[in-house]
Amino acid sequence: MTGPIKLSPVALALFASTCAMAQQANDEKIETISVLGSKVSNRTATESTSPIDILDTKQLNKGGFTELGQSLQSIAPSFNFSRTQVSDGSDLFRPATLRGLQPDQTLVLINGKRRHTQAIFGLSGTVGAGAAGTDMNSIPLMALKNVEILRDGAAARYGSDAIAGVINLSLNDSTGVTTGFFQAGATGEGDGDTYSFGLNRGFDLGNEGGFINLSLEYRDGDSTNRAEHDTGGSSTIAPGELSDEVRWRQGNSDTEFVSVFYNAALPVGNKELYSFAGFSNRTAFGNGFYRDFNRAERNVPQVYPDGFLPRIDNEAQDISFAVGFKGELSPDWNFDLSTVYGENQYDYSSSNTINASYAAQYLAQNPSASAQDIADNAGPTGGYSGGFRFDQWTTNLDINGIIDISGAEPIYLSIGAEYRKENYQIVPGEVASYACGTANADRSFPSVINPEVFADCGFQAYQGLRPDAANKADRSSYALYVEAETLLNEDWLVSAALRYEDVSNSNDDTIWKLATRYEVTEDFAVRAAASTGFRAPSLQQSGYTAFTTTLGGDGALATSYTATAGSPFPAALGVDGLKLESSDNYNLGFAWDASSDLSITLDFYQIKIYDRINLGSFIGVDSDELQNFPAANTALAATGAVQGNFFSNSLDSTTKGVDFIASYSLELAGGDLDIAFAANKNKTTIDHVNSPAGIPETIALDEQRRSFLTHGQPQERATLTFDYQKDKWSSLVRFNYFGETEVSYFAGKHITLPDFLSPTNDWQDTSVVESAVLVDVNVGYQLNDNINLSMGIDNLFDETPDELGEDEVLNFITNGAMRYPLRALPYGFDGMTYYAKVNFSF
Repeated sequence: MTGPIKLSPVALALFASTCAMAQQANDEKIETISVLGSKVSNRTATESTSPIDILDTKQLNKGGFTELGQSLQSIAPSFNFSRTQVSDGSDLFRPATLRGLQPDQTLVLINGKRRHTQAIFGLSGTVGAGAAGTDMNSIPLMALKNVEILRDGAAARYGSDAIAGVINLSLNDSTGVTTGFFQAGATGEGDGDTYSFGLNRGFDLGNEGGFINLSLEYRDGDSTNRAEHDTGGSSTIAPGELSDEVRWRQGNSDTEFVSVFYNAALPVGNKELYSFAGFSNRTAFGNGFYRDFNRAERNVPQVYPDGFLPRIDNEAQDISFAVGFKGELSPDWNFDLSTVYGENQYDYSSSNTINASYAAQYLAQNPSASAQDIADNAGPTGGYSGGFRFDQWTTNLDINGIIDISGAEPIYLSIGAEYRKENYQIVPGEVASYACGTANADRSFPSVINPEVFADCGFQAYQGLRPDAANKADRSSYALYVEAETLLNEDWLVSAALRYEDVSNSNDDTIWKLATRYEVTEDFAVRAAASTGFRAPSLQQSGYTAFTTTLGGDGALATSYTATAGSPFPAALGVDGLKLESSDNYNLGFAWDASSDLSITLDFYQIKIYDRINLGSFIGVDSDELQNFPAANTALAATGAVQGNFFSNSLDSTTKGVDFIASYSLELAGGDLDIAFAANKNKTTIDHVNSPAGIPETIALDEQRRSFLTHGQPQERATLTFDYQKDKWSSLVRFNYFGETEVSYFAGKHITLPDFLSPTNDWQDTSVVESAVLVDVNVGYQLNDNINLSMGIDNLFDETPDELGEDEVLNFITNGAMRYPLRALPYGFDGMTYYAKVNFSF
């Protein structure tokens, strides 16, 4: 290691790359950053105290993926981007996770500043259920310069959410060149046509290094469908016979995405005024399960004689804005004052649906009504179902510099303060989306098909958000933090960080981190870190409430209630509110530059999380569980619900794993070949379930949720990439390995069916997505100085999960329509896709 004067004071923040300026190598094949005073390759920061992946946009764009999340998943095996379908909101957002943890246990930054989270989360039966993470796909690839992934706990530096690690997205700051691309693609089955366009241009501001960089990106994607003919029957086809068309849907939705970002800086004397902002809007046209023509409680055959597929229009709008001022206080000290605002809005609208209770009420009041009369008075077949709002405002002041100590290496010190304000809102849907009949009564009416069956209330597929579930919540937090690092000798670097944070609706905490790196030889170093961390319950968790209406056998409404944290029902069970999750993180590894062409890193880690927040199972009024809790029973009954659940700090867990990365470069046949192998193996175990005294552990953490936490994401992931360039030609071959997932949702442990209904007299207990290797290939040609042409195939050998068997519950309940599992799909079910791309620069 060279002299300490090159140590970046921001590096002691354990994420040096977030604030260090990227530099391009002369041959433009690799991008390097300054980490602890050394140059490192674009794959892994081998000279940092913590494991960091550095991925430039050339890597992210070498393939057919146009979404940031998918692109990251194809390169970084610690990053997972699971797919779920027929789960509210899943057509538009996917959970982004690190090291097998929850989406909200990874912090996302843009240009080193905290990014806001999304307004919604998956409620049940999904990876990341109950966790509102950052919507990675709201950020366009066109706007990025590189992505850094810190694979270690960093809450002592960045505060809440940084338990699994930190992902920093550095925005493009180039000037004087216009770059862009056109891309078109489709699946091997001929559907899913996708068209993308991106444009970036940077301009100099003045003559002192000021700039503004502008990005525009647009995507339009057609849906895919892997469903099959079903046996649900229709007005012309008897139940049990195959339908004459594919009526269900299993695949990607029709989507549209538009985004505009800018990144700017302007020198002011020896200081700098900077700003960045972004806007994105995405829509996705999803669906629920098909409603069979003869389902008396769900259908109105006068409107849908053959049944119907209810559709859900999802729309997400994302806005962010940051401004800051930084510069020198003295030759040895710098400051950075910034404020960042971000908001996310998510709205649901239903279409091709119906509120069956409207027609049921009309027929009850007009028993001689004709079929046309019933159809005319069946209410709307679509409308607004509700939405969620979240915004966050974060202000930071950072001061860093050098303290000289006579006769010793200087200490690099950073101190800072942060204030954050957040708001959350639930917006109700229109009356028809949730009402029971036009009068919104307290009971339903006999259906128009069978008078002994009562009609469902609210829109099918996505029952609207009721006004009594509308809620507003807010909170604030402030933090103080200090960090220091120094060289004990020319080979031994140590750093320490301490942070105090107080969150208004939870608690306060003081956390720390110690990290060290020792150079055993000039080419081999050992690194280790130990830290504590925390995650404050999100407003989306502490402020969430919901009422869901189902029907009892007598037609009375059966309301399920999700209680707001700290409300009378959970409080009577001793759950007064949500407290901070806390963690202990340990990392031990080594970095070895075996030669000028080969680098290897290996890192072992353990993450113990205490008081993890989880949405529990429902408890019924007058149930055995509430016999010893009369106050809780009274509070639940007072809501009008027959059952209720709530978020609580219900479990402790341990995640252990290892990351391995090797990069090798060589000359081959007159060209340059870069080989990169990266792998992650992790395992999460549940150590303890924190159930209120007298309440079964299965209420606090049921079988379905447990399975998603421990086996919902691959426990083994690996990528092997061969990147070859010769003259004007380039080629890439990437192997992506995904380990098996296994969850109990949509299987025998989730939906109880008598065994005699199974062709094998035994339903499968769990839903399994088998391990697989996906192969991606890409070939490019530099036509001239301005245009590069490329084409490729992702998932060359058309790998998909094994098709459902006749002994699987999902096959039975969908009348044979679903071909593949629906949940915990790390690589999806679309199969092979192909594309062509034109990149231009002038």
